[in-house]
Amino acid sequence: MKFFLKINLSKENSIPVVQQVLQLLDEEKHEYMLCCDDRLGDLVTRDRCAVSVLEGVRWCDVIITIGGDGTLLGVGQTAADYNKPVFGINTGHLGFLTAIEGNQLDLLKSISDNKSFAVKKHHFIQAKINDGPWYYCLNDVVISKNIYSNTVELLLQSNGSQIMGFAGDGVIIATSTGSTAYSLSVGGPIVDSDLQAIIISPVAPHSLNRTSIVMGADKHIKITASDRYNNKAYIVFDGAMHQEISETDIISVQVSEKYVSIYTLGNFGQFEKVDKKLKSR
Repeated sequence: MKFFLKINLSKENSIPVVQQVLQLLDEEKHEYMLCCDDRLGDLVTRDRCAVSVLEGVRWCDVIITIGGDGTLLGVGQTAADYNKPVFGINTGHLGFLTAIEGNQLDLLKSISDNKSFAVKKHHFIQAKINDGPWYYCLNDVVISKNIYSNTVELLLQSNGSQIMGFAGDGVIIATSTGSTAYSLSVGGPIVDSDLQAIIISPVAPHSLNRTSIVMGADKHIKITASDRYNNKAYIVFDGAMHQEISETDIISVQVSEKYVSIYTLGNFGQFEKVDKKLKSR
């Protein structure tokens, strides 16, 4: 098999994990390329080619990410565009999307036989501002107040009907995959990642009865955000790219047909993983 390695070298324990992964791939006679990064140092040799993400994804059979969920999210859209599955190795903190931990690398040997792992489709949500381009998010879209605002007024509609209106710090529109991320931290439900759904979770709502709601994949959400002092609000896509929005902007969000295939350890389900990783917190 041919593997492309996307590595988050900001994680202090990534390098020893990378060294073990490369040794294992060499022993198993697999081909591989590394993602370009000046910090790779001696890991890049004449036999270890370092290429761009796009070139590596096009070339490989499987993408291996070494880092946390953010590392996997960062390559998710390109993986989806080229229909390449992603195998995540966690060297971060929680790692809900990753298949194994950095101390489980022997399991990587069984990636070829498809006995230890399942490959699951995770659908994106797509969002746009007015008639602008679509942005694809595997976890969530967040609309939040300006740092100088007390609250932001939010109005959410679905298929022409109002579903929620409140003042607060913001709102999270999450996928079922993203239900274990930011949405969970504000009291949102954990939704089976096999389901295509939209989870709407208010952030610090100024209300006595405002809770999260789960909507079906056929719903099209429209959102407006305003501030009584005419401050700008922000929209953030998958915790990375952000943009200012005004009260005249209309945000559209819906489940996308686009998906990324992610390896998961066959006998380690989503809910068991959440329980084990969060039990001590």
